[in-house]
Amino acid sequence: GCFSRPGKCVKRKAMTLALDDRLRADFVVEGNWPIVVRHRVRWSEVDAYAHVNHTSYLEWYEDMRIRAMAEVGLELAADLPGPVLAKIEVEYHRPLHYRDEVLIGARVTGFRTSSLTMTYGTWKMGEGQVNRANALCVMFVNTTGMKAAVPEAAKPIWRERHGAKGA
Repeated sequence: GCFSRPGKCVKRKAMTLALDDRLRADFVVEGNWPIVVRHRVRWSEVDAYAHVNHTSYLEWYEDMRIRAMAEVGLELAADLPGPVLAKIEVEYHRPLHYRDEVLIGARVTGFRTSSLTMTYGTWKMGEGQVNRANALCVMFVNTTGMKAAVPEAAKPIWRERHGAKGA
C-alpha cells in the first residue's frame, strides 16, 4: 500500500537490515524486531559524563519511527497524517560509549483508531540489550491540528511483520 498524496506513490528500497541469526548472535537479540539498523556511536552523541546522552536514544528512536512509517508507504509532510509522539517511557540498563557498535530496533506493538504503540531497543555488540523504550504516537495532521486515522492498509502489515495487536 501507498499512503502518499493521490497519484504520487514513491516506491522505496529496503532501508533496514534483516535480523538474521548472525546479527541475533552478535548483539544477543531476542524476540521479533522487524526494523533494525546498525550504528556506531558518534562523538557528538556522547555527553560530559563520557556516555551516550539520553537525547541520542530519542533521536535514534525517532528515526526508527520514521522507518516504520516508510515501511508501509506513509509519506511524511505537514499536511498529511503522521505519527506525533505523545508519550515515551525509557529504561536504561547499561551505558554506551563513543565508538560502541550497536543495533537499534523497533516494532509497532499495537494500534487503535488514531494511535499506535511502539517498542524500541538498543543492543551493544556482544553484550545484549542496553536500553528499551515504549512509546505512544497519535496520528495527526499538523496543518489542521486534527487527529487522523491510522491507515487501514498499514494495519495488516504491522500485524504480520511486527505482531501488532489492534482493531
